[in-house]
Amino acid sequence: MILSRFFQSRHLVLGFLAIVVLFAAVRIGFPFLIQTDTVRREIEETLKAWTGADVEIGREAAFSFWPYPQVTIGSVRLVDPQAQAGNRELASIESLTASFDLFGAVRGKPVFGDFDLVRPTIHVGWKGDGTFNWRHSGWLMQAIDATAAVAEGQATPELPAERIGAINVVDGTIEVKREDGGAPFRISDINGDIDWSALRRPLDLTLSGVVNGEMTRWTFYCDQPLALLAGRNANVRTNLSADPTTVNFEGLANLSRNAFVSGNLLLSTPSLGHLLAWQGKEIPSVGNMGQVTVEAKVATAGYSAKLEQLKLTLADTQATGVLDVSVPPDGIPQLGGTLAFDHIDLRAFLTAFAPGAERNTATIDTAFVHQFGMDLRLSAKTADFAPFSLQDLAAGMRIENGRASFDVGDSTLLGGRATGRISLSEQGFQGGGHLQMSLSDVDIGAIINTLALPGPLPSGRGTANFELSTERPLWATAPSDVSGQFRLRMGPGTLTHFNQQAFEERAGQNAFFNVSEAADGSFDFVRADVEAKLDRGLAELTKAEIEGNETLLTLSGMIPYRSGSVALAGSLADRPQADATAVVKPAISFFVGGSWPEPVISPISILTGQTPRQ
Repeated sequence: MILSRFFQSRHLVLGFLAIVVLFAAVRIGFPFLIQTDTVRREIEETLKAWTGADVEIGREAAFSFWPYPQVTIGSVRLVDPQAQAGNRELASIESLTASFDLFGAVRGKPVFGDFDLVRPTIHVGWKGDGTFNWRHSGWLMQAIDATAAVAEGQATPELPAERIGAINVVDGTIEVKREDGGAPFRISDINGDIDWSALRRPLDLTLSGVVNGEMTRWTFYCDQPLALLAGRNANVRTNLSADPTTVNFEGLANLSRNAFVSGNLLLSTPSLGHLLAWQGKEIPSVGNMGQVTVEAKVATAGYSAKLEQLKLTLADTQATGVLDVSVPPDGIPQLGGTLAFDHIDLRAFLTAFAPGAERNTATIDTAFVHQFGMDLRLSAKTADFAPFSLQDLAAGMRIENGRASFDVGDSTLLGGRATGRISLSEQGFQGGGHLQMSLSDVDIGAIINTLALPGPLPSGRGTANFELSTERPLWATAPSDVSGQFRLRMGPGTLTHFNQQAFEERAGQNAFFNVSEAADGSFDFVRADVEAKLDRGLAELTKAEIEGNETLLTLSGMIPYRSGSVALAGSLADRPQADATAVVKPAISFFVGGSWPEPVISPISILTGQTPRQ
């Protein structure tokens, strides 16, 4: 029994050794059986059949048989066979290595598999007649045409099934010819793998390269690459990643004349300005936005794209909605749609569209009103424009024909309603702006407290209308830079820091006094009407009436608020009484001068010698 097992194991070892010897003999002997000229000629024919281009090989083929058979050819050029003159080169490859099967090579019909391309340079462009320079009769193009014909229901031969295999690219370059004759667009330092085992199989590629100075990584997967190249619909999955941006897309794509994509898009950039500069575009206003993330279902048609179920993040602000983007080749980009925010910083949002805002420059660079168009509708539960906060904002932003405007259609401010418009016009305001604002039933006292304005000022609910203009941007505008008009209407309220009795007593003493001496108290009124004209730091108070239950306070004059001074004439008089027999006291007339908030009161009686009110 032991002897039998010994012989069995001995036969097994001998059989294994025989196989090893046979394999070694075949591997050693096959190179002597291979016709190297045939292999070289076949690889040349394969490249020609694949691309439809003429193939020129500058160096003799070199063979390697370990760990698997390979052939390497050098100084390879692919030449346009249809070009009559000029630069006919389609591609050049420093060296090309391909694997092949030994048995096919012995029979004189080698089948080539995986390829290594070392330092290839591919030239892409269009001929004088507008045709693509790589559009030749190679079997790849034949397969694309056959796929298109089958899709259209035409009778065609069966689709070719040639094997391609994996292509490894080392230090490659793509040059795209520009139509204007300028320097070609270059993608350099290309490395990676293209896995396309056969024409009817999926395409999977992973490549990296330098695009406009940025290292970029691109992955792409397509389940039906021939259909995609033939202008039919195909499912694709792709990712592009670089420092300026990361883009992910998964969905349907079509590369026909009516090319489109439809699917899920995720785009993120830490700096929109960096992304635009990377693309060779400069729109300073939009570039100021900084970090942007877009997540949406995208559908394109021609030069337009619609983003639905949009989730948009601008810095720390998030919004949802729908956007329409159009980038016509012979026009300016257009952006429209609807965005809904939970919270938005209006100051940051508006200054993002104005170059120099972050530096508080003296004028607005209004070039952006000619660089793109916009028609956006915005809503927000809370909108801050420091130091104020609006609720339930409904607004619109429009840029068209050299004009830009931001309209507040409705909002809630301090318990009341606020509407208005901010507009810019390059021609009309030379880099400035125009502000119209209407406040209805708003807590005026809360506004005054928020702004921390000193002195005797009204408190209560009221309606205010502003129509102001400035030659400076809003974020760089001081009150002394504003011109326009202002109107305030209030119902019952209180004039703070004004003691009527103390004021009358000091005025009756026929002596100058500081307004702070009559500030310990308040004056209740039933109505207040104020109208003023503003002119770059000078306010003309055309009307100011504060009517109490028994007394009417009126003011008029000039307020040079640029310097913080006042020059007003005023009077304090009894209201006309229904009872004709009631005693009416003489009015107190006075002059207000000096610096706000503590001007000096000068009774007119001092200047005229009149008897003061008793």
